[in-house]
Amino acid sequence: MVLRAVILTMVLCSFQAPLTEKYHKQVYKTIAKSFDSKNIDLKKERFSRGELNQIIIDGVFKGYVFVAEVAACNLGGCTSYEKISDTKSSEYFDLLLVLNESKTIKSIKILDYFSDYGYEITSKNYLKKFKGKQICEFKNETDDIDAISGATISSYALEGMIVMLCNRLDNH
Repeated sequence: MVLRAVILTMVLCSFQAPLTEKYHKQVYKTIAKSFDSKNIDLKKERFSRGELNQIIIDGVFKGYVFVAEVAACNLGGCTSYEKISDTKSSEYFDLLLVLNESKTIKSIKILDYFSDYGYEITSKNYLKKFKGKQICEFKNETDDIDAISGATISSYALEGMIVMLCNRLDNH
């Protein structure tokens, strides 16, 4: 009986709220700053790789907010860039992207970074290079943003997630 209660407590404590709820204040504050408005509504969209919401301000569609866990490499470190397998545990970081209606990045943040490697990707100087870029520029590799030294694999993972988002929104 005691063992069952301990296991149930562990399961309940390990349950995490959706990312948009987990980072509620940061998400809404970033949207408000990006669009200079506080009257924000979010309309959920289907997307398997993260939480995608339409941003509605005063009843008008203004863009998208995307929050996702981005897998950077397999646990234990990375020796070279390799495709992340869905069947293996990965180190990851939580990403926040705010896009306008033309799919241009208005804001990009790494909300939390959970790895011992590649922390350099959280640098504000590096991330500001993404602002003003259309997300589909990354698909064609015309973004002119190099991977950051010390976080090459995390940089590739970030751009890979942006490409997945572009593909999803292009098929919208």
